[in-house]
Amino acid sequence: ASIQIMEKVIFLLIGHKSDLKSDCKVSTEEAEGLAASLGIGFIETSAKSNTNVDLAFETLTNTIYEALKNKEIDLQEGWDGVKVIHKRTCNPQKKRRKPQEKCQC
Repeated sequence: ASIQIMEKVIFLLIGHKSDLKSDCKVSTEEAEGLAASLGIGFIETSAKSNTNVDLAFETLTNTIYEALKNKEIDLQEGWDGVKVIHKRTCNPQKKRRKPQEKCQC
């Protein structure tokens, strides 16, 4: 089987947890500058406050759709779709909550 490599790759830089501005390690301006230097979009999101989460997915979806429509991404036989690639940098174990005490009513 031959390996197919797509020439068009779509990236979107997402600054998450934008509701925690006081804990911010990277400024909005720095992230915007990085995105601009890489030629990609940038969106700040917060799942907690439901800010721009839908917009991030809509932006990616629209960008992929436009690339398909403009033949920047060529659908070929055997192509099995869009892939999401990310690198996990944190411990994958879920945090466990302490069990709540039973009501002593």
